[in-house]
Amino acid sequence: MTTTPVPAATRTTLADVIRTNGADFADVPAIVGEGRTTTYGELSSRSDAVASGLVAAGLGVGDRVAYLARNATEYWELFFAAAKAGVVIVPLNFRLSAEEIGWILGDADPSAILVEDHLTSLVPAEWRGLRLVFSQEGDPSVPAGWQAYEQWAASQPGDDPRRDLGGDALASMMYSSGTTGRPKGVTTTVGGFLWAVDAFGALFDVSPASVSLVPTPYYHIAAGGWSLIALAAGGRIVQFTEVTPQNMLGQLVGFKATHVIMVPTVMQLFITSPEASAADYSSVEHVVYGGSPISETVMLGAQKTFGAQLSQSYGLTETVGVTTFLRPEDHVVGPDSKLRSAGRAVPGLEVAIFDPDTGAECATGEVGEVVTRGPGVTTAYWRNPEATAAAFWPGGWFRTGDAGYMDAEGYVFLKDRIKDLLMSGGENIYPAEVENAIMAHPAVQEVAVIGVPSERWGETPLAVVVPKAGQTVDGDELIAFTRERLAHYKCPTAVQVIHQLPRNPSGKVLKRELRAPHWAGHDRSIG
Repeated sequence: MTTTPVPAATRTTLADVIRTNGADFADVPAIVGEGRTTTYGELSSRSDAVASGLVAAGLGVGDRVAYLARNATEYWELFFAAAKAGVVIVPLNFRLSAEEIGWILGDADPSAILVEDHLTSLVPAEWRGLRLVFSQEGDPSVPAGWQAYEQWAASQPGDDPRRDLGGDALASMMYSSGTTGRPKGVTTTVGGFLWAVDAFGALFDVSPASVSLVPTPYYHIAAGGWSLIALAAGGRIVQFTEVTPQNMLGQLVGFKATHVIMVPTVMQLFITSPEASAADYSSVEHVVYGGSPISETVMLGAQKTFGAQLSQSYGLTETVGVTTFLRPEDHVVGPDSKLRSAGRAVPGLEVAIFDPDTGAECATGEVGEVVTRGPGVTTAYWRNPEATAAAFWPGGWFRTGDAGYMDAEGYVFLKDRIKDLLMSGGENIYPAEVENAIMAHPAVQEVAVIGVPSERWGETPLAVVVPKAGQTVDGDELIAFTRERLAHYKCPTAVQVIHQLPRNPSGKVLKRELRAPHWAGHDRSIG
């Protein structure tokens, strides 16, 4: 087991972050790039107006407000408004289907929602609550029953309601796909966010001079968490509405980014593209990567291309994004290299390896389940006591579902997934959810979804299908079938038809046997 000291907390509420910086850095840009540029002073005053509007609309302390849109400055107005009004923000994945969005809205039960105009059709007609719509391309299209966000916000009194909470009060819920096919609301407390701001900001030297490039969507803890760290420090974030390698390169160079958050698939594009590899990266101080498997070649290629410090992070939404990290000084080649590890525990968190069946701590070098506890770890899944109970061992140890071992120096080496979670291009995909969708196909008798290696995405879903007697399964047709029911990134990229799934004596499908031929020669199958 490894543990390190907890950094001293410097704030008591999330609303304090924007109140303080709104006064201290009033004319300093907080958000630049795509979307609306805003200063700290403007962000503070706008969040006052939105907070007072939420209170006037009848939202009480602990109520939820949802956000369904691409990255936009409006998200941070709503985030800090929620903090000032004492309500919980629920960022939704805009890539989900209408059925998936509808289920989450039913579970989270928000009282208000802010939606980008081209996504309003994803909100069920029967949903009842305050409906606000905005556009990033001019005046929004406002359907019946909706209100234009700009006009609504402008009509509010603009007084900070100061209903903000601290400590164990909920601040955010992010929905993660569930092992049983339904998403789970991962709760993050105010204290958890504030701890992360202090701990991670110190690790990566984030300051008012920092310019952070955050290309992933805010519904990911990596983007939402890192952006909060940058904003809390008084730095600026470079925002992306749509991410392409070309515009990412342009924003990085144009805004002279000091901190860059990337998934390995994007890093690979940067080190292999002639245009990108020849760009001026002299401003870059730190590149933080994670989210999917990465090769040693890409690690070292990125180090050479950027000429900056390189850190790898491993974590989950349940741990505010980071559990362990591999420090810049660990990025060296040699007989004792730690490059194949996921690093050591973040200061303030405890990390250990437990036997997944007994909960006993494993010996050094013995493979078991990675577990963690500390101030950044979630305390519960929203309204899901069964999932919450299953996720923790006695003593408050959270079960990550990932298998690995720890060496004598406290470095964690990941080996496999106990929960079968796939990570494709930084997106979490649970096979059970995909399997449930495929089983609705009339020609499918059985299916097992596994992750197979992808040079671009790290891994992608493969559906191994057993057809019903007398039926045939066409791979392309089955993929199209799942695309009608799931977000496209969750759908299989290939289909393999077999006569029988391998099983153990108790009847459990042996997915390890299905994965083995695809992962031969890959010594690290998870990120």
